[in-house]
Order: sequence, then structure tokens, then C-alpha cells
Amino acid sequence: MRRFALAPILALALAAAGCGGPMTPGELSRSVDTLSSTSAEGALIARDVARDRTKATFARVRARELSETAQHEAEKLADATPSEGIGGRKAIAVQLAGDISNALGDISVHPGDERVNRVAAAKLDMLAGRAERLSKSL
Repeated sequence: MRRFALAPILALALAAAGCGGPMTPGELSRSVDTLSSTSAEGALIARDVARDRTKATFARVRARELSETAQHEAEKLADATPSEGIGGRKAIAVQLAGDISNALGDISVHPGDERVNRVAAAKLDMLAGRAERLSKSL
């Protein structure tokens, strides 16, 4: 009976311990690539809203999903221990993820406002470019 009670506790302890080792440049690059594509897709949605070419409900739901993706990457990156030499770029990636999530939040909150979405599209395009440059530096 006691063994069964300890199993969930042991599983949680193993999960909390992590999968091992510091984050490598390749892992950081993959996270940054996710941010780049998330930002680029968000910019497409924002441009469609600005041109009145998409439904507000679609824009709201998809922007929220993309924002959650960026937020998840921010949390994952913030929790990771970087390998030597990439700590500064990891910190930039965390900030970038937060900025992308915020810009996507603007679309989600204002899915019918063409002006807000023109600004969000420009911001997300700029952030996607920053993410691409960061990825190439890894």
C-alpha cells in the first residue's frame, strides 16, 4: 500500500529534477525558431485584420493560441540553465518571447480594430526578424 502512495511523489520529484544538463545552443536555436514562426504567423493574422480580411473571432482565438505558445517558450527559456557562452542570448530570447506574447495579446484583445492590428503586424514583423537574427547567431 505504501509503495503506491510513494509512486506519484517519486514521479513528481523526477520531473522536477529536469531531463539533464544545461541548454545547448541548438536547443536555444530551436526555441528561437519557434518564436520567429509564431511571430510571423501573428503578423499575418494582424495584417488580415487590418485589411478587414478575417473574422474577429478567428483572429482572437488564433492570436490567443499563438500568445500562449510564446509565453510557454518564455517560461521554458527562463527556467533553463544555459550552457557556457549563451546566457546573454538566452536572456534576449526570454525578452523576445514576452514581447511577442504581448503583441499577440493586442490582436486578441482588439480583433476588430484595424489600426491596432496594423501596429501589431509591424511590431510582430520586427520581432520575427530579431528572432531570425538571434537564431542565426547561435
